Amino acid sequence: MSTTIFMEKADTIYRNITIVGVGNRLLGDEGVGLHIIDKLSQIPMPPYVSIIDCGCDLLSLMAYINEPGRILIIDAIRAGGEPGEIYSFNYSRLTNTRVEMCSAHQVKTMDALRLIKLVCPALADSEIVVIGVEPKAMELSSNLSKEVSESIAEVTRFVLEEISLLFSPWHEEKQCLDMSA
Repeated sequence: MSTTIFMEKADTIYRNITIVGVGNRLLGDEGVGLHIIDKLSQIPMPPYVSIIDCGCDLLSLMAYINEPGRILIIDAIRAGGEPGEIYSFNYSRLTNTRVEMCSAHQVKTMDALRLIKLVCPALADSEIVVIGVEPKAMELSSNLSKEVSESIAEVTRFVLEEISLLFSPWHEEKQCLDMSA
């Protein structure tokens, strides 16, 4: 299993992070985003972190976001890699490229994000990062494939690092030190 990371450091330190799981638990690996937020929900989070289960309806995210922040969307993404491969893309970079991310949801992930950015002012000013796991099987089953199941710990660790790096006092001090060098 490999990880393809395209994420850059956040340009802005936001007052909140929203972690969003997307997927369908009845379609095997398509439910990986929901399995990951289930795991994250068991870990105590700082008060500035919210965890949302959007199921198959990423558009419902509009009902939860009231102010700009950093949004981490976790989903199964077919991008041509090996099953269990992990991708991380900053939404702003994706809009400038011809990346096609396919999902089994009613609306494709990128199409839903474009619509959300147009309709919801708080989301328009948010930084959105999509974390995807390459599925192996998206068929009627409530079980994840072995390859995708093994990626859950790595994605969970990645998300926890994002939370601690963005909001820890150490991170803010480190930024100041880096700027003066």
